[in-house]
Amino acid sequence: MNRDVVAEYVEQSDAILDSSPQMDEANTKAAILRDFLDLFDWQIPVNTQLEYSVEAFGQTYKVDYALILDGTPVAFLEAKGADTSLTDDHEEQLSSYMTNKNVTYGILTNGKQYRFFQRRVDASNVDAQKVGDVDLEDLPDRLAVLKAYETDAIESGDSGKIPGRINELREG
Repeated sequence: MNRDVVAEYVEQSDAILDSSPQMDEANTKAAILRDFLDLFDWQIPVNTQLEYSVEAFGQTYKVDYALILDGTPVAFLEAKGADTSLTDDHEEQLSSYMTNKNVTYGILTNGKQYRFFQRRVDASNVDAQKVGDVDLEDLPDRLAVLKAYETDAIESGDSGKIPGRINELREG
């Protein structure tokens, strides 16, 4: 992934959003998010499963996309429509999916805004911590965050180091 490829994704997505700002979830996934998955080398059906079943709150829910490596989900992407603002409830939904399935990485997006999460285990506390909140047009400037969610980075273990380094830089 490089800046030019991400900038091209942003340009295409901006054009789609300008022409159809009230897209629902299904159309947002089809028109925008499939290309977003391609940035990370998440390929349906090779390593990405649609509508992955997750138990939460005593019920079965479906996370929109699950990156599957060696038969195990390692990252979730929860999508909302471009017509929907992202809320704390949406973050809690993704967090519960991640903690219930022991999934380390998560992305919540409506195609306009992208929130990146990493599951943290701290003594007896397990939660999903936000490591980035990026507007569509700022994605090319946040390559470090994006690279943490690439298939190769997750598979090699490099992903775990990137958000920690970002937090160090933020605090330092």
